[in-house]
Amino acid sequence: MQQDDTKQDDTKPWRILVADDLTPEGLQILGDKAILRVFKGMTQEQLLQELPGTHALVVRSATTVTRAVLEAASDLLIIGRAGIGVDNVDVEAATERGIAVMNTPESGATTTAEHAIALLCSLARNIPFASESMRAGKWEKSKFTGVELTGKTLGIVGLGRIGTIVAERARGLAMRVIAYDPHLPKERAPDSVQLVTRERLLAESDFVTVHVPLIEATANFFDAAAFAQMKPSARLIDCARGGIVDEAALCEALEAGRIAGAALDVFETEPLPVDSPLRRQERLVLTPHLGASTKEASQRIGVDLARQIVTCLEFGTVINGVNVPRIAPELAEEVAPWLDLITCLATLLTQAFPGKLESLSLDLQGERPQRHQQTLEVAALVGALRGVGETVTAVNARAAAKRCGLAATTQHFQIDSAYLDAVRVTAVLDGRARSASGTLLGRGGLTILELENASLDAHPARNMLLTFHEDAPGVIGRIGTLLGERGINISSMQVALGGDSGAPAMALLAVDSPLDDEAVRELEDIDAVQRIACIDFVRGGRP
Repeated sequence: MQQDDTKQDDTKPWRILVADDLTPEGLQILGDKAILRVFKGMTQEQLLQELPGTHALVVRSATTVTRAVLEAASDLLIIGRAGIGVDNVDVEAATERGIAVMNTPESGATTTAEHAIALLCSLARNIPFASESMRAGKWEKSKFTGVELTGKTLGIVGLGRIGTIVAERARGLAMRVIAYDPHLPKERAPDSVQLVTRERLLAESDFVTVHVPLIEATANFFDAAAFAQMKPSARLIDCARGGIVDEAALCEALEAGRIAGAALDVFETEPLPVDSPLRRQERLVLTPHLGASTKEASQRIGVDLARQIVTCLEFGTVINGVNVPRIAPELAEEVAPWLDLITCLATLLTQAFPGKLESLSLDLQGERPQRHQQTLEVAALVGALRGVGETVTAVNARAAAKRCGLAATTQHFQIDSAYLDAVRVTAVLDGRARSASGTLLGRGGLTILELENASLDAHPARNMLLTFHEDAPGVIGRIGTLLGERGINISSMQVALGGDSGAPAMALLAVDSPLDDEAVRELEDIDAVQRIACIDFVRGGRP
């Protein structure tokens, strides 16, 4: 099935390819902002054919995005995974190419957690097996005697969003909850959950539920050795990813009675092959990857991902990024203008003061910028590197900085007591430190407070002109006259003494169109003008 809306529309500069199912609400959000093409069940050949010219790709679990596919996607900026797992996307290859990979971890968390609880209850009371027996015309009451959940120990592997919701639900069932998560500090664990070692979790749990991604450390996490450590009465639930449970070892453990039962919603190969040995296990509940399959979750996932993609295309803010410092959706509105401000300040420095970029540092004042330290560091790298001509995004900025030998550091520092929150970027260029500071005024208005310790109070615009000149009467008038003769309008201007810039005075002008080389030469021919720098915030980063 294909929906193709490729008619040229100058009001829609973006092209988006939806390769798997997405809800009508999500498609509407995308279609309002971009030229949209919608497929269902794309082959690799179709992907290779359709991706050139595409700016954003939307997939679920059915479409695999390989390195070869990405090599054909020269215009691709975003891969949006509707759901949580991104094992069907070559994230490393996407990162190398500066392509942002994002998912929707919160959207299906409740639904997946509820499915895990449903499977837990089904196992405890043998509901699927009893139902199958009844449909076969039998009445085997004694055969399907179950166990109570009250007082039983539930072991959770992975105490992230889904695992935490499962823990809350399990406490409501009067279960004791323990968890294994080596990446979670003990102080961040819920009060009702005890963090334990892997060995303790396997040995003490009556039920074990899995909520971790499939990575090298979790592949075959439940193998023959793990099953040997579990109670013979224990039951296993996996709603996370196929490959975390060794399916052959599970079959052997069930057949040998080393564990009492299991429930799988995910598999090493999906769809599950017809001849899979799993289908023959009597004490194994199977569901066809239903973890996030509810109407409510499907709608949330589609709408949330569509909004994330639009935000990234329009403002450059990557929400729920997998290969960039993560910005939670609820913080996006707060952090986005700070990202833009930091990017602009870094761009201003590297375009105003040409030279080899040797290091970059941030000073952050106030609670709001300080809680987004990692993300703002990346924004500074993007602005600075783009300012010196590098092609980078928030995805590959750190890798590009490493290749260039560029170090970035951050400290919390009082910049200007007149403001609650402020930031300062310092770039060392050809051995000399250059700095610019700024804040947000009004409704998120980006404001450049100082450049080289000279007060400017200017707002970034798409095209700006920075002059270094003598502090003498008539200089600004002559600059304005020359620009006017060329039909270039000045929309705003801030003049300041030169501070530490090396010139007696500076002026930062917002102009309606960029200057060509000839116009720059004419301005620099004015006797009192020492130098002109053209500031292109679009090339350096979105203002």
